[in-house]
Order: sequence, then C-alpha cells, then structure tokens
Amino acid sequence: MPATWPENPRLIGTRIPRVDGLAKASGRAKYPSDVRPEGMLFAVLLHSPHAHAKIKSIDTSAAEKLPGVKAVSILNGEGKTVRFHGDDIAAVAAETEEQARDAVRAIKVEYEVLPHVVTEPQAMAPGAPEAFKGGNVRKGRAQVKGKPEDALAKADVVVEGTYSLPVITHVCLEPHGLTAKWDADDKLTVWASTQAVQVTAGELADAFSIPVTNVTVLTDYMGGGFGSKFGAETWGRTAAELAKKAGRPVRLFLDREQEHLAGGNRPSASGKVRIGATKDGKIVGLIAETHGTGGGRGGSNFPFPYVYSVPDVSRSHSEVFVNGGAARAMRAPGHPQGCAIMEAAMDDLADKLGIDPIEFRLRNLDPNDFRTAMYQAEVKIGAELIGWKERRKPRGQDGGGGPIKHGLGMGLHQWGGGGTMDKKVSCTINPDGSVEMKAGTQDIGTGIRTLLAIIAAEVLGLEPKDVISSVGNSSFPPGQPSGGSTTTPSMAPPALDAATKARDALLKKIAGAVKAAPEELTLKDGQLFVRGEPQMGWKDACRKLGGASISETGSAAEGLASTGVAGCQFAEVAVDIETGVVRVKKIVAVQDSGLILDRLTWDSQVYGGVIMGLNYGLFEERIMDPATGVMLNPDMEMYKLAGASDIPEIVIHAYDPDDQKARGVIGIGEPPTIATAAAIANAVTNAIGVRVPEWPMSPRNVLNALATASKEGKA
Repeated sequence: MPATWPENPRLIGTRIPRVDGLAKASGRAKYPSDVRPEGMLFAVLLHSPHAHAKIKSIDTSAAEKLPGVKAVSILNGEGKTVRFHGDDIAAVAAETEEQARDAVRAIKVEYEVLPHVVTEPQAMAPGAPEAFKGGNVRKGRAQVKGKPEDALAKADVVVEGTYSLPVITHVCLEPHGLTAKWDADDKLTVWASTQAVQVTAGELADAFSIPVTNVTVLTDYMGGGFGSKFGAETWGRTAAELAKKAGRPVRLFLDREQEHLAGGNRPSASGKVRIGATKDGKIVGLIAETHGTGGGRGGSNFPFPYVYSVPDVSRSHSEVFVNGGAARAMRAPGHPQGCAIMEAAMDDLADKLGIDPIEFRLRNLDPNDFRTAMYQAEVKIGAELIGWKERRKPRGQDGGGGPIKHGLGMGLHQWGGGGTMDKKVSCTINPDGSVEMKAGTQDIGTGIRTLLAIIAAEVLGLEPKDVISSVGNSSFPPGQPSGGSTTTPSMAPPALDAATKARDALLKKIAGAVKAAPEELTLKDGQLFVRGEPQMGWKDACRKLGGASISETGSAAEGLASTGVAGCQFAEVAVDIETGVVRVKKIVAVQDSGLILDRLTWDSQVYGGVIMGLNYGLFEERIMDPATGVMLNPDMEMYKLAGASDIPEIVIHAYDPDDQKARGVIGIGEPPTIATAAAIANAVTNAIGVRVPEWPMSPRNVLNALATASKEGKA
C-alpha cells in the first residue's frame, strides 16, 4: 500500500512552537562557537591586507616564541599568491585569543604587490591588468531560441534597460569555524557551525587520512549559514591541524571582518535587456547581455529569462573575475538576481504598453507550466491583500503634494524545493515510554528538529514535547545537508516511515499482553486503545516491552514529497524625492509549498525570507575601493542591514488548497526571499515615476536616477 500522510491529522499543519525554542530564547542552547572543551586553545588567522600579491617570504619565528603560543600553521607560504583582501596566510593557536592575536601580528610577511581589479568596471575596462590567467572576462556562448532580432523588429513596443545588483555577503550571526579535539591519533571530534555534518566529517576524514567513522561532527544548533557553510573548509582543517600539533583542542572561528571578506558572498548581476511585445501585451522576444562576478572562482550566472514565457530569446552571460572573496551559494542561488532584472524589465514594458502590470504578467505565463494556475490564484490573493485595484496609480502619478511619493510594486518567483530519496531516520521506543528520533541532518534554524518530533507524535498519539528529536551528529543515520530547501522533503518521509514502523512493531509486541490482535490496537491522546476503548496510558503500554527497546529505521517513499513552487510578493513604499530615502510600508507574500507540516515554523521561514529580501532591496552592498583593493565596509556598522524600525508590516498567506496539500512536502527556505527586492524596486519606480536601475534602493541610487531622468527630460 502506498505511503500517505495522515488523512485527518491532529498535529500536522497546526501551529506548534519549536521544541528547542525555550532553550534558544533562554540562552541554554549551546552553539558550536559556545563550546569550550577542557584545555582548549584559541586560534586566530592572519589574512592578506592586499587584493593581489605574491608572498616573497614569511617568518613565524617571533610569533612562535611569544607567551601562550602552542602551534603555528602556514596556509599560504613563500612563493604563493594571495588573490583577495582577506585571503588566508597563517594561523596561530594560543592559550588566549589575545595572545593569538599578538602572535599573528608578530608574523613577518614580505609581499610583492601585484596589480588588482576589484570591481567589474575596473576588470572590464580597456587595458585593465590581467589579474586572472585567461583574462578578467570570459564570455559564455549565447543561448538562442528562435529569431529574437526578427521578433523585436516586428514588435509593437520595445523597451531597453540596464539593471544591476551588487555583491552582498551572508553576514551569518555565528561566523564560519569549528572547534577540533583529537580523542586519539586517528579519532577526531569537532563542534562545527555547518549546514552538513556528514559532509564535514567526510572532508576531515579525507584531509587526515582516517576512517570517516572516526570523525564525529556535532552541530546541536547553528547560527546561520544561508548556503555558505557546507564543509570543514580551510579554517576547519587548520583548526584540526593545530589541535594535532598542540595536543589540545583548538577553536578557530572567523572574526566579523574575515566573515565579510572570506566567508562567501552572493554574486553581482547586471543585464542589458531589450524586450518587446505586441500592443495587446504578449511578449514576442528578448535579447539580453548579462554579466556578474563571483570573485576569483566565477559562479555568477543566473536563470534568465525568469518565470515568463518568451518565444524568441538570445541571452549571453559574461563571467567577470575580480580580486575579491569567492562566491558561495546564498539562499536561492541566482534566483533573486534573475527575478529582479526580469521583473524590472516586465514593469517597464507594461508601463510603455499602458497595461496594468498584473494583467501583463498573467498574459505572459506559460500555459504548459503547472505553476501557472498557482500564480493566477496567488496573484489574485496578493493583489487583494495589498489593495492593488483601489490604491495603485499609474507610474509617477501619486498626485499627493509634497516630496513623499507612494507606490506599489510586485514580482513573481519560483523554486524547486524537492528532496532526495536516500536519507534515513531512526525511531526508538524505550520501555520507560521515551521516544527518540535520530537523523544525521542538522537544524540550521529552519525547524527540522521540531518537525521530526511532530511527525513521531502524530503517528504515536503523543505530543511533540514527548519526543526526543536528535539531530546534528554525523554518526546518526544518513541525513540531508541543509541547502536548497531540501531538508524537510528529504527527512520528513523517512521520519514518517520510521515512526510508523516503530508503532507497528510496538503494537505487535504488546498485543498478546492485552489479549488482542495488533490490528485491534491504536494509539491516541497518550493512550493505548483496544478495540476502540482506552486500555492504558502510553507509558504503561511501553512497560510491556520488558527490558528491550524497539528501534526502526525509516526510508523515503514516493508520493510523500514533491518539488516546484510558485509565489508572488507585493510591496508598498514611500519615497522622499528630496532625500532619496525609501521606507517600505507593507509587504505581502503569498507562497505555496505543498503540505505544511508546522504552520508556525513555516511562517517563521517566510517572515525571515522576506526580511532578508528587504535587506537586499534596500541596504546591502559590498563596497570595494578600486585604488587600494580592499573592502571598505567589512563590519556591522558600515555594511548596512535593516534595524527594527525598518521592518514594515508583513502579511503572509499560505496558498495550500487540497490539491497543493496532496503534492506532499516541499521545502520553504528559499522561495520567500526571491521576489522581495524586485517588488520593492518596482514600487519605488511606481512612486517616483522613473526607473532606479541599480540596487539597493539607497538614497544615492534613488537620487542618481532622478537626476539622470531630469537631465534627459524624463522627470
């Protein structure tokens, strides 16, 4: 019989607080950076002050002689080239962090400073120094469908625009790093801030040529990763190396500056877009030249065109290499960039056509895409919640006196969010009535610990608080790395299977003791029912197991999870055209994700995604100095993020009719952050009457757009 989720669930889909919420709120939860094993040393990194340099010599002798210093490791030594401000050079482990910092300052490095390029204009300029072998710019082959030039020539209306988004950094509250402790020459325990405990264990095992079973990675809690923490990395391997040298545990976590410089970033994106349509609002063609930078390793490509059906397309993408920290996955990799550029072009074309932006979008959805019906329903809901019909005015026609202009904007997005079929969860029922779910995944704040408890409690007739939910240990059954919104759809199906198998094994074992057949037994409300009548409490039933526990391991099954989501967001803004300051007044997010297991953690993910998207839309930007090659704002003061007063009213709506619930579980981590920046930018343009082509919607960018439009006679 095919596996199915409960038809009339008692817990699933309701609002259940996190099982670890009190521990986090009270400070009892211990994050990896909080762990202090006995005898622990503190490690500090020395990083390059230059954007591009060759190390001529390095001398650590003075550092090694300083008080408290126990071990030194060189990461990039003589003859090596460092390629960005923040590139790793050496590390020191000492009794205190202050001693380690003193020792790092005592390391003598002689550099041959080399030419650098740290911004895209600098890297792409004629005669720019070639900082990377093969050139600073590598143009990909154009992707062509149909005859876009012919299509645009025949279009009734064509718009052309250039839109760009900056590099931003992850700003994880808990920085990258781990604490390493050797229990024996070939046995290692680490407490790591990671999104993948088992991947991290495998990397460390390979690095030190020991069996992976001899490496235990522990991540009880984790202070944010957003896609940037999927392994031990240089810093983790270095911590373990220093620990082996010193014979003591070593803690190595990046400081805030290093987190900005080397901890990863979301690549920039820029697109010169020509898009045309018929007068009745059907897109006929699009030609786009895009580029972006992911630092020195590439990775800046993004999906484009995005969401909408375009019959004739040509798109070429150039990878721009700069002397900056390397890009890493960041919450919905590529989608926020593709969404922002596409949605800006869509709004500009709708405005030139004189068609309502909602109607224009709906006319250009792909009729063969299963998401289209979802978009249609979600857009209707979102428009009502924002008051689109009653309150939106044509671009630049706010009509109110004074400098404050109001506007509405929107955007659509999509994501996958599917899981894998190879993960496992174990469920153990003990004679004392305790229940434990175990999985080698990790809870990075998304709530998988709570979801495992909910699923077990649903099947066993208990409450989530009655279930011990154990994650964050690489020795547990194979678990999913937490990325791509894949954790819940990967882990929920085997959790259901494990709890169901354990329940059935329990009932089979105790059936004789209550003089009934297993099929005559049910569990509900913390009690054992025999032929529909309450017989005894849960703990009394478990005592009949005697001295043996029941433990079952569950696997995934078809039909319990799915992939592919739609979604839309609307924004209302107020813009001061004298100062350029943008205030977001309201955001509406309408989102589907199949079967929602816990509405409270689901809401939390959507709120968090929207706030992250708001930061991208209004504040975030990595600022590089072309002259010196350094990042100018690698801190929490000048790298701008939203404060409490910047958070608007956020209205979220779960689109989950029965046909969506029937799809099974789909991840929710990524989708809610995709369209926010696009919707905000379109709202700003609607308010002030001119396109602000550069994100973030900062005072500088808003005033620049107004000034440019004024010079061109457009404002």
